Amino acid sequence: MNTLRQYTGVLGAGLLLATSALAADVTSAQVASTPLPNPQDMFSWTTQQKVVGFSHSAQLFSTETMQRGYWISPLWPARPDQLWRASQVRYQYGSNANGTPHTGNTVDDYMKHSKATALLVLKDGNIALERYAMGITPWTLWDSKSAAKSITSTLLGMAIKDGYISSLDDPIDMYVTELHGTAYQGVPLRAMLHMASGVAWNENYLDPASDISALLKCVNNSGSNTPPCAINLLATRPHAIDPATGVNAVPGAVFNYSTGEAFLTGLAIQRATRLSLAQYMQRKLWQPLGMEANGNWWTWNGVSFGAGGFNATLHDYGRWGVYVMNNGRLPDGTRTLPEHWMRDATTWTMASALPYYADNGQYGYYWWFAPAYDDNQVGATNFASPIYANIGAPLQNTDNPAGAVPVQARGPVQGQPGSVSDWTFEAQGAFGQLIAINQREHLVVVQWSVWDKPSPTCCDPTNPENSADDPYNEQGTFLNAMLTALH
Repeated sequence: MNTLRQYTGVLGAGLLLATSALAADVTSAQVASTPLPNPQDMFSWTTQQKVVGFSHSAQLFSTETMQRGYWISPLWPARPDQLWRASQVRYQYGSNANGTPHTGNTVDDYMKHSKATALLVLKDGNIALERYAMGITPWTLWDSKSAAKSITSTLLGMAIKDGYISSLDDPIDMYVTELHGTAYQGVPLRAMLHMASGVAWNENYLDPASDISALLKCVNNSGSNTPPCAINLLATRPHAIDPATGVNAVPGAVFNYSTGEAFLTGLAIQRATRLSLAQYMQRKLWQPLGMEANGNWWTWNGVSFGAGGFNATLHDYGRWGVYVMNNGRLPDGTRTLPEHWMRDATTWTMASALPYYADNGQYGYYWWFAPAYDDNQVGATNFASPIYANIGAPLQNTDNPAGAVPVQARGPVQGQPGSVSDWTFEAQGAFGQLIAINQREHLVVVQWSVWDKPSPTCCDPTNPENSADDPYNEQGTFLNAMLTALH
């Protein structure tokens, strides 16, 4: 009873922090009058349709509930000075009409530019900032999109600790036997987590002939045929060609973002545990973490969709982020992940490296590294932000973020603030979904958005290689500003 009474007070504080800043020109009334959209047209939904569709996932897809328990983990307001500093964040991004840099962007500006429907900032596990827009409320269940991939990879780590899966060296076809004799045969789970299987896949969301569009057709089938449809699609994918060698890519050599591979990884977990991802999540995390509301996950015939379709309230996304920030420790201190799992999960694969942006890679076990770039010179774009500029290259993560591990024989970074962006890793989903975690600064940021496109520069339907790999400049710049403000 005391827990419930405390929780009511926390919710009240959250509502006081929430404001009704509306993104773009979309109003709550417009959203309320929009009927449920057709899931088949998801990648071309209007802004209003995205708000409705992303907040009513269980009415569009087959889902399984993750039931909350009796105990709710409280989220308290942050210290008054932290509340003030978070609300007063200012950052430089974009240009004015006369070409000069646009300085003084605010949190409200960021929400409008990002078409954000909700934003949550947790400092030391407490609410430093909470905003909602377009009719979204603290009780809304919102679709994660691909941010669920990071949850799936974490559940894989848990399945290893629980003994269901022996090693990341196990081949995917050990658990998904339908892949025997296909391009996936012998591909280790580690390569699946790195999106480097060596199997071809076209992730172009706006190309109706792409693999991701074909997978969406399988997912839209509300019957029991959805898992077999997806498996059959993936079993027909050919080997990818390694551009460096001109022959079939070997696992681990070529980074190629694939929602299909995250589905297969999730399926391997479910075959090993004999539980759906929703059931495994409920048993191992949902109730032990003290989630405040029921969640749900796209599930067909006992198979949850490990690549997306995870739905929860803003606060519960935040609770999950705090769990990851604490390296997989429950509120009672129980460790649920193998030792060094989060360090390894955020050690970026060189196959995903981008010169001058992420020299040592940008992708881990379904986690992204995302340094920020800013318009910090008149008339120029894509210059590194001050927090990143003097570092030269990313640092690899550790279980103890106080001790940075330099890579490529570079010496330790001197004179950098604790909020250096190299310590921020992210779960990212299409149309602007975000769970950003900075272990060094004990910061978690959750963002829901309805961007016009799956990624700001995605996709040219005539170019199958143009997938969602944009650095999300303003998002990263805003995160760095928030990190600095709360440092």
